[in-house]
Amino acid sequence: MKAFFFIGKNYLKFFLIIFLGLEFFFIGADTIKYADKLPDSANFLILFFVYDALYALNYTLPLSLILGSILFYVSFLKTSQLSALLALGYSRRKILSPVLFLSLSITLGYIGLNTTPFVYAQEKAEVIVNKNALQNAQEDIFVKYNDDYVYFQKVFPLLNKAEGLKVFELRNGKLTTFIQSDKAIFSGGYWVLENAQIIGIDNNRFSYNEDILTQKKLKELKILRNFRPKVLDTFSKDRPTVSIIDAITSAKILISQKLDFEKVRAILYSFILIPLFVPLCIIIIASYIPSLARYGNLALLTFGLVILSLVIWGIFFSISKFSIGGIIHPEIGVLIPFGILLFYALLRYFRINSYQ
Repeated sequence: MKAFFFIGKNYLKFFLIIFLGLEFFFIGADTIKYADKLPDSANFLILFFVYDALYALNYTLPLSLILGSILFYVSFLKTSQLSALLALGYSRRKILSPVLFLSLSITLGYIGLNTTPFVYAQEKAEVIVNKNALQNAQEDIFVKYNDDYVYFQKVFPLLNKAEGLKVFELRNGKLTTFIQSDKAIFSGGYWVLENAQIIGIDNNRFSYNEDILTQKKLKELKILRNFRPKVLDTFSKDRPTVSIIDAITSAKILISQKLDFEKVRAILYSFILIPLFVPLCIIIIASYIPSLARYGNLALLTFGLVILSLVIWGIFFSISKFSIGGIIHPEIGVLIPFGILLFYALLRYFRINSYQ
């Protein structure tokens, strides 16, 4: 157990050094980029830095975990600590375990963050430097939600607001209610319609030539439970920014309509599977580390492992974006490369104790 904490502490040290360095670099680059647009208010400036740092996690966290593992192994190899642990009877797999456990735990935590509004950090940062971004709207969206058909003339996802909302409620394939409102706000898990006009249709009275319509107005009406504004991004944008929860909601809607949800599958793969390339990559890195420094050129080895890590990260980052954009089928673009990496990493893991 002492060895576990010793190895884990050293790995976290290298991880944090690289992570903080990359975070400050990312924030500094964006600060220079938006220097002319940064707000004068200190509160908004701090919020911009916070949101920008959260958005940067998408890039800095996986790279820091991988590069931290390289520095950890090279440092342990250079100082002969790795050789000492092996001489004391610790296997290469046991030495890898703390690094693998920490990287996997942090990665799973990152995947969990993708179920929260953390995903929208970039949009919130852009709103601070470009106030017009709040007014960005999706127009003319028509979707089916459960048994109802919903039309949005305009939706403002960042404001949780919509204009020109119309709802067609069906029962047993027949139109029973028509609801419309000029303004609606998403609050408390519901769309709250202001001054809603409701027209009820009694289909049973058609044969009696009676008045089949009933009309009434409500100052406030709550409908469409859990139909969040960001869910609509998956219908209206080529490359939507949505959380895992919103993507699952979108998938349910598309499946209920018997429509293809290829874009949503790509989003889910990119949020759930792609981050897991980090521990797999660390396994591969650990398997190429020699037992003694004299068995290899440390400078060349470090350079090669860094390049390998960046190439793997770049490949998975690119294919996830291509899959979301519809350029590559998600199963071909994400599942197959991930499956190949998983197979190779597991192969190296089970054979790691036999490598010198």
